[in-house]
Amino acid sequence: MSDVRPSGLPLELPPPATPWMGITVGFAIARAKILRRPTALSAVVGAALVVVAAIIERRVGSAGAVDRTLAATFNVVVPLAAFAVAAEASGRQNLRDAVWPAARYGLARRDVALGAAAAGLLASAALGAFFAALAVATAHGEGNPPLARDLFTSGWIAALASAAYTGWFMVGATFGRRGGGRWVPLLLDFAIGGTAGVAGAILPRAHAVSLLGGAAPLGMTQTSSSAALVASAALLALAAALRCGG
Repeated sequence: MSDVRPSGLPLELPPPATPWMGITVGFAIARAKILRRPTALSAVVGAALVVVAAIIERRVGSAGAVDRTLAATFNVVVPLAAFAVAAEASGRQNLRDAVWPAARYGLARRDVALGAAAAGLLASAALGAFFAALAVATAHGEGNPPLARDLFTSGWIAALASAAYTGWFMVGATFGRRGGGRWVPLLLDFAIGGTAGVAGAILPRAHAVSLLGGAAPLGMTQTSSSAALVASAALLALAAALRCGG
């Protein structure tokens, strides 16, 4: 005899949600939050700051204008833009609470959170690369290295740095009632992130400076700084997801 309800509907439960389903849903939800007016406004303001910095540096002198503009972009615009993206990806609240509306239907919160973090990392990486390219293109002049090479180099460095920043901010968003913990890594990075000691090796700022030709934290090679940024982005996104629970 078939195990069915009188209405003909089967009694079998639907299969459990897979981790990939949770990640996909989390990515889609965070992407929708990111692709809204606040992020567009952040992009416009950031681009305006980059252009103004480039114009000022060009007037100071074309020699070194690109380097100085990139320094201003990486020191201010990149971390603040990544902060804005992370805030949108987490719904401007604690990440654990942000993923609950999707998790309540059977998805694991950690999977949804991992998808949200991935969306944040990709969006901030793209935005960071755009700002770096804009800085190079606006400040570039005679006597500078080939434009295409500068665009490519600064672009991938900004993408890695932005993703690493976002990883920190997503972890921070798991602390505090409204995710206020995201402010802690931002303030620490501004205060001590550019130092050559242990703090510089942990936070993104000094690694970005090293890749742009500056001093390296703890004497690390540029390859090590690149690896540190990649590892930070991936491991911190995973840490943020795990903190959201099952």
